[in-house]
Amino acid sequence: MIDLSGMVSANNAEPLYLQIVTALRRRISDGSLGIGTRLPSSRALAQDLGVARSTVVTAYDQLVAEGFAGTRRGAGIFVCDVAPIRPPAASSRPLPAVTAPAPGMLLPGAPDPEVFPARPWARCVSRVARMDPLSLSHQADAFGDPELRREIAAYAARWRGIECSAGQVLVTSGAREALELTMDFLVGGEDIALEAPGFTPTQRFALARRWDVRWLRAGARGAEIPRQMAKVTLLTPSHQFPLGGTLPVPQRQAFLQAAKDRGGWIIEDDFDSEFRYAGQPVPAMAALDREGRCIYVGTFSKTFSHALRLGYAILPPALVPPFRTLFIHPSAGAAITAQRPLADFMASGQYDRHIRRARRLYAERYAAAADALEAWPDWLGVFQRHNAGMQIAFHLAGERGDTRICRRAGDAGYAVRPLSPHDPAKQSQGLLIGFCQAPPDALPGQIAGLRRIVEQS
Repeated sequence: MIDLSGMVSANNAEPLYLQIVTALRRRISDGSLGIGTRLPSSRALAQDLGVARSTVVTAYDQLVAEGFAGTRRGAGIFVCDVAPIRPPAASSRPLPAVTAPAPGMLLPGAPDPEVFPARPWARCVSRVARMDPLSLSHQADAFGDPELRREIAAYAARWRGIECSAGQVLVTSGAREALELTMDFLVGGEDIALEAPGFTPTQRFALARRWDVRWLRAGARGAEIPRQMAKVTLLTPSHQFPLGGTLPVPQRQAFLQAAKDRGGWIIEDDFDSEFRYAGQPVPAMAALDREGRCIYVGTFSKTFSHALRLGYAILPPALVPPFRTLFIHPSAGAAITAQRPLADFMASGQYDRHIRRARRLYAERYAAAADALEAWPDWLGVFQRHNAGMQIAFHLAGERGDTRICRRAGDAGYAVRPLSPHDPAKQSQGLLIGFCQAPPDALPGQIAGLRRIVEQS
């Protein structure tokens, strides 16, 4: 049994599960618990500590989410490092039957339209149309519908730990518009730092304006901290796009301190942070910001529907007046018709319920996809379980061309995307594999079919 005596106490103001997480994290970090060590069962550790078993389960889930531990089906939870998973040899298990090709299979980053709560949404639209029809066609505030902005502020506090007012919320036509607006406003002829690999549209946007772009190499634990901070830095700290890692809290704090010292800004793109499948949601970077240097960008495209074309930015208080000067008319792309119904949907609690349901379904699909990829031999490549997001980045081994493989896969009905276009240095070769739009029992066959294409390429 692992001895945590003196490290967990009911008299401590910190929640018990966090005390357990801190204690185990410390033991793992200092080497007291070596890589591969099996942690006690949740029941055994709970009995030893005199706490509820659910408390230990929550602590273990958080350790898995942070990468300090990993699960092995039927064997328990083990201490692990952050190195990529090396899948077992292909001969160690039989291949599942290959699924017949169908257009759009394994599309990354796309929600399942079947998960969309169509009837509850229709009822909200109908209710708003009856009670306040003018709100569907008229908007007086350039920053967006005031009720939706209040709900977004409450949601950001509830889910992401961000304390803000509705006055700081700017509704846009999606995360991309919010990113481009804030970038364009803040760079002002100075330099900007972007992740590499990173989000291709923002890379193209910055290069088209001939800005001085500094590339931040991103790896399994997010972006590196530069020696010299740029005026504007764009990060995906909760779930790095496209690799999937989470930026550790000390690095987040270091970025915020560097931005303060430079007098610069950080734009946090939090595009799919709701979909974390183990442990507690990681607080947003903006939740740590005490100096007003971080602009938070969110979207409803991943959690709700691409078709709504709604996103938002949460501005530090100091930026609200200058953005008000810039925004004298509502965003041309943000759909006015959907804003008040969405506010009603959120206020009723149905949006939170929808996210919880979608997260449960996508967690099952993530597990099925990751288990299927573990059957791929290591000479094809590796991937890492991040237990988050709406896609898996599979890193190809050798000289395999990811764009060529994706073209062949597309001809066979697979919508996987290459990793290399996201990396200006073209150092990354891999496949971005989606899983959200297929039921768990269909994913092994789909991924087996994709494997055949990769093996033949």
